[in-house]
Amino acid sequence: MGEKDISGKFLIDRDPEGWVRWLLDDPTLVVTNVLSTEFQFVARRGDSLLLVQRPDGLTFGALAELQLHPEAKMPARLQNYCAMARQKLDIPIIPIVVYLTEPGPGVELPTSFHEEFMGLVTHQDFKIIKMWELDAREALAQNLPATLLPYVPLMAGADEEVLRECVRRIRTEPDHEELETILALFAMIKLEPAVVERIVRWHVNLLEKSPIYQEILEKGVEQGLEQGLEQGLEQGFERSIVRVLERRFGEVPAGIRQSLEQLPAARLERLLDEALAVADLGAFQDRLVAIRQEKQE
Repeated sequence: MGEKDISGKFLIDRDPEGWVRWLLDDPTLVVTNVLSTEFQFVARRGDSLLLVQRPDGLTFGALAELQLHPEAKMPARLQNYCAMARQKLDIPIIPIVVYLTEPGPGVELPTSFHEEFMGLVTHQDFKIIKMWELDAREALAQNLPATLLPYVPLMAGADEEVLRECVRRIRTEPDHEELETILALFAMIKLEPAVVERIVRWHVNLLEKSPIYQEILEKGVEQGLEQGLEQGLEQGFERSIVRVLERRFGEVPAGIRQSLEQLPAARLERLLDEALAVADLGAFQDRLVAIRQEKQE
């Protein structure tokens, strides 16, 4: 499958036209180029700058910014990015900020950059999209492009039925493994990890490489996200380990299953590698004991 950046930017780059048409609610827009790489000196890894053309010939830049959590420095950075892109391309730039998760009580989401200094004013508005204010079933009724389906579980009214429909549509697409992994990542933010795992075939190695997943781990404690994602990872590793052992050696003793339940995701990931490599269940048991002791030290 190869190394891939499993993130929101992956979804944008895979279908930039579908993304822009949805964000700006205009099915006539055409993306003529993806310009993000030309601005790496100022852009983040997750930013996407797209060259867009309307039917009347007007060309403009659409700058897409995904925000899992509000960032204090985002407005100033985005304003700088817009100014530099405007200067280099000599076209209008429309910045679009997509907030993925609802912030806690009292947290205000920036909608613009505004600065006044010595009588001079700098101001840049942003087009804002709040995923949790969109309706999941209405989105599915719009026959969304597959690259937008991973965002549906973040919308209002998303439930197990909605998730199953997203999975059904995604599995008809190329690169469905990557799309399904991102779907799982977002779905676990709102739905129970056990529900997600029952429906979605997600790949732990891809999930952990996601910049969005890393951001959730870094900042998710205050939002209550880290616990849910970690729980989902642990359950995923446990079941994967047991499946591997059963296919290789037959019935897995209850003692091994119980020991796996007591380990965090980081240890379970190592044991998944051991399950693929050991010669027999006895050797795996020895490695399990060693890692449990290592955990207690």
